[in-house]
Amino acid sequence: MEIRIQKYGGSSLAHDVQVAEVARRVARLRRTGAAVIVVVSARGSTTDELVRAATAVSPAPDPRETDKLLATGELASAALLAIALRELGVPAVSLSGPEAGLRAVGRPGAGVIASVDVEPVRSWLARGHVAVVAGFQALDRDGEVVTLGRGGSDTSAVALAVAHGARVCEICTDVDGVRRADPRVVANAGLLREVPAAVMTEMAFSGARVLHPRSVELAAAHGVDIVVRDASGPGAGSTIFGRERPMLDSDVLEGRAGVIAVTHDDRVTQVVVEARCAMGAGAARVLDAVARREISVDAVTWSADSGSPLRMAFCVADDAVDDARAAVLEELAAHDCAVTERRDIGRVSAVGTGLLSRPGLTALALSALSEAGIAADCVLCSQTRSSFLVPRDRVHDAVRVLHERFCLDRSDTDAAASAVPA
Repeated sequence: MEIRIQKYGGSSLAHDVQVAEVARRVARLRRTGAAVIVVVSARGSTTDELVRAATAVSPAPDPRETDKLLATGELASAALLAIALRELGVPAVSLSGPEAGLRAVGRPGAGVIASVDVEPVRSWLARGHVAVVAGFQALDRDGEVVTLGRGGSDTSAVALAVAHGARVCEICTDVDGVRRADPRVVANAGLLREVPAAVMTEMAFSGARVLHPRSVELAAAHGVDIVVRDASGPGAGSTIFGRERPMLDSDVLEGRAGVIAVTHDDRVTQVVVEARCAMGAGAARVLDAVARREISVDAVTWSADSGSPLRMAFCVADDAVDDARAAVLEELAAHDCAVTERRDIGRVSAVGTGLLSRPGLTALALSALSEAGIAADCVLCSQTRSSFLVPRDRVHDAVRVLHERFCLDRSDTDAAASAVPA
C-alpha cells in the first residue's frame, strides 16, 4: 500500500473556501489509488487567539490546561476537513494526535515525539478512509495531551511519514517553496529548488519560518525527503533531501560550496551572565540549567581565561528570556550572579556549505554590513552558518545588503557569486 502524507498549514485552512479547496486537492490525490494521511494545523490565528484567551483569565495559566486548550485548534481543523471530504464522497476520519498513535515525552508546550503506533491509522487506511490527523499534539507517558511547540505540526507530519514508511512528506503552505531570503523583506529572493537537509536545518533554526527545525532534523535522521509547495498551486516547490544523493558530476560538490541563503530573526535577545565562580564549571552549569528548561540557545561565548570569574553570553528567543534568567539565577544563587540582557538586537545569518573552508565569505559579509553602516558582531561561524548580531531596527536592511552581496536573486541551487577564494 503506497502511503502519501501531506501537511496543510493554518493559513491554507483559514477560510471555509480554502478548506473546500484543500478537500478537493486531497480527493484528487486519493483517486490516484494511494492511501492518504493528512496532517493539519489550527486555522489562521486560532492558536494566538487561544493563547490570548488563556492569559486573559490568568496571568500564568496552568500548563496542562493550556495544552488541552491549544490542542482544540488542530482538532477543529481536522474535523472540518474530514467533513469537507465526506461531502465530496471521500471516506474520511479525523483523529487527534493521540488517536493517531503519536506518543511524546517532555513538559507541556514542549513535547518531543518518542514513538508512533501505526496501527490506529493503518486500520482506517485499510478501510479506504483518508486519515486527517490533528498536528501539534501527542500523548505523554501519563496519558495527558501534550503539545509540541510552535511549528509542531510539521514534526507530526514527518514523524508519521517515518513511521509509515513514506519516502516523501509534502508540506503544503502559503509559499511556493524555500526562498533564499524572506520574500517579505526581499521581494526578488530566489527560489531554492533543492536544499540539503543540513542547510535547511540551519536556515530553520536561524530564522527561516518555512519549516520547523525539528521536522527537518527528523527527516534527515530517517531518510525522508520533504517537499514544500504552495497549497493552492501546482508548482514543484522545493525539495529538502533527507536521503543521501549521489553526486553526478565530480566538480559539483566544490562548485556548490558557498552562501545560498540569508535568514534573520528579530525576536532574539542576548543574555549576559556574570558570576563569581570558575569559568569552565560555571559555563557548564549555566548551559545545563537552561537545557533542563528545554530552552534553545545560540551564539554561546565566554571568557577564554579558565581561571577568571564567569562571564558568558548566549542568545535565546525573546519569549524565553524570563525563563532563562530565572534558570541561571537559581543555578548560581550562591555565586553573586548578575544577568543582563541586550534586547535591541536581531540576528542575521549567511547560510550555506563549506563556510569555514572559505573564511573570505564571512569577511565579505562583514565588509558589506560595514559599508552599509550597520554595526555587526560576528557571533557564530560554522561550516553551514555565519551569524551576526545587528541593531534590531537594521535587521531588514542587513538582510537586503547580504542578499545583494551574495547575488541570491537566482532561482537555482548554486551559490552564484558567493563562492570566492578563501
